[in-house]
Amino acid sequence: MFFKKVATQELNAPNTVIGEGMYLEAVRMTGQESVRIDGIYKGSIEIDGSLVLGDSGSVTGDVQASYFLVAGEMQGNIKCHTQLHFASTARVMGDVHAQSLIVDEGSQVTGRYKVGEPKPPESTTTDDKVRLIQEP
Repeated sequence: MFFKKVATQELNAPNTVIGEGMYLEAVRMTGQESVRIDGIYKGSIEIDGSLVLGDSGSVTGDVQASYFLVAGEMQGNIKCHTQLHFASTARVMGDVHAQSLIVDEGSQVTGRYKVGEPKPPESTTTDDKVRLIQEP
């Protein structure tokens, strides 16, 4: 429920907006504030704030954000530090890694999912390694 309140705030008051009918091609967008994209953006995005891709928006490139609401078209890999939300109008092609994931009915997502923090590898002792390679 906390994330839904944050999402509503970000939808109403983004710091940067790429409006509908706008086209922006860049190598990389970086920042710490919230961004809303209703136009077309090509390039990577790395922000510490939240990102909202409106239903008329399109992003081609990899995205890394704290929170990401996808309602438009996204082509590229996504990494979210807190929550990733695919709205019912989302059309996504790419791999996804997020701490938390919401997928609304009707969204179209093609790619691999990885949700949560990666588990640390199991530790093996030197004795275990020796036993694995010894012949009987």
